Amino acid sequence: MTLDEFMETYFGEIEKINNFHFNYLITNKFTFPKHNYIELKRFIDTATNFLSDIDDTLLKGLTSKLYNDVHSLYTYCKMFKKKTEYDEYVFFNDYLMEVDKYKELKSKYELLKTEIENYNKTILDVEIKLKRFKEVPKNEKELTEYKKLKKQHVDSIYYISKIKDEYAQIRKSMIDLENYERKQFIPKFNKLREINLKKLEKIINVKLYYYEKLLWLKASESYEIRKFFEASNIDGGFSTKTFINYYLKNIDETKSSNGDWYSYLKKVLKVIE
Repeated sequence: MTLDEFMETYFGEIEKINNFHFNYLITNKFTFPKHNYIELKRFIDTATNFLSDIDDTLLKGLTSKLYNDVHSLYTYCKMFKKKTEYDEYVFFNDYLMEVDKYKELKSKYELLKTEIENYNKTILDVEIKLKRFKEVPKNEKELTEYKKLKKQHVDSIYYISKIKDEYAQIRKSMIDLENYERKQFIPKFNKLREINLKKLEKIINVKLYYYEKLLWLKASESYEIRKFFEASNIDGGFSTKTFINYYLKNIDETKSSNGDWYSYLKKVLKVIE
């Protein structure tokens, strides 16, 4: 497998997803928001769950479809980030093992390694047998066996020496090829990773922007939610900004468990101001 073939296969799925959704957004002239709505997603999810508990018909039709679409793309994005986080891991475990030349060298390397292990075992066995002879035997039968073992010992040492030289050369070739392929792989992989993630995040941001608008439109049309807003003295209209301020007013800052949530709300409030 070539580097280009690997990249085409590895990034094929996310490129297909990106092209489908991005072309749809462009064709239908969707607005690309200036704010990062992905930062707001945690609160938008909270608001969705909260409002759905008040009116269980809130997530119906287009609202439900758009919310599920955002959730699906966001989940895929998180998975892809995790999958591609360690370029060295992907290089060694996914790409290098598919490079034809490297596979060929690795196969020879493993074969030679097995041969060396076998010859080492043979040498050890012969040496154990030779130890039985304290001196060169005079008995013809024992002498024949002794000479045979000696020859086997010398031959084994000679062959293992040759194999070790080849083994070392193969190992060097593997390391050289690995270093060469790494230099080609890492920059290209990270560039394609960044391009595809940015495009996917832009798509999610647009869809989340439209979902957030649709959510509050549906909330404003809900009798149950309007009644809740009135009963809770929530002023400022039906919007994420209004609801964040409502949460901030009612959060108990003295509880340590609320510290992270409070900081998050203050941070995302600045995103939409």
